[in-house]
Amino acid sequence: MNNYFFKKEETNELLDCISKELISNKNEIEKAFDIDYEEWEVNFDFDIFINQIEETKNKKYLPYFSKEKIVDGFGKISLLCNQDPYLIFNFILSCIYTNNKLEVMLENKKFATNKVIIECIKKVLKDKELEDDTISYIEVTDKENIIEYQDNYNLIYYFGNKYEYLNFAKRLHVPSKFEECEEISIFSDSEEFEEVLEEIDKWAYLNEVKINFYNNLKTAIRKINKNNLGKGIAVVYSKDINKITKFIKYIKAEKIYVNKNPIYEYKEETNLKNLVYEKNIKW
Repeated sequence: MNNYFFKKEETNELLDCISKELISNKNEIEKAFDIDYEEWEVNFDFDIFINQIEETKNKKYLPYFSKEKIVDGFGKISLLCNQDPYLIFNFILSCIYTNNKLEVMLENKKFATNKVIIECIKKVLKDKELEDDTISYIEVTDKENIIEYQDNYNLIYYFGNKYEYLNFAKRLHVPSKFEECEEISIFSDSEEFEEVLEEIDKWAYLNEVKINFYNNLKTAIRKINKNNLGKGIAVVYSKDINKITKFIKYIKAEKIYVNKNPIYEYKEETNLKNLVYEKNIKW
């Protein structure tokens, strides 16, 4: 692995260099985003990438070495996910901050944005004379291709649907980890909200996020609490204050939105602790 990454100051300096490289290539990234989303009319927010860098620098730095304990990354990781550029960039930063190497499985969708961003990062790594395969990507037609490449990695990391992952994991013989995208459950009782519901539905399809729609309040409360007890996102679209109050009172969800679109605050990011292991040494 890269001993470079046992030094927080130098790693933060590397992240600053990545930020500058992205800013200098902002126009190219915007053009790539337009190519990926030309049929979907999705707005591009470049600042999300820069903000993610600053958020990463403020997180606990996990690589650690002492006589009694070593905290280090697993080695080389393969990332499989829905190809969302913000999610992939966040995971790249997480791997840099935990002393892991990463190879992203890039499928043919949203390919342009991810490729130009990774190439920017690779340029910075080369300037810093870091190992060529610290951050890399491989072009595939489907996630299933990882089966034939799996021996190249110490860990396969999968963001997405749990049912799909469990079927997929049966064919893996290397270690894997899974993070499920937050599910969104929506109750709406009026056609007045049809436009925003269509926007959410389109966004969910693009990002492979599961959405449950309900038009009966009693059914919504029962099913949401049964399937996602204490987890996920619950949304109520209604002008009836009594229904809104009942929804808030009885729904057991981590996040509840009232007549507000949740997609602009939706985040998929990994826990850094999932990317390291500890060696406790007794002398």
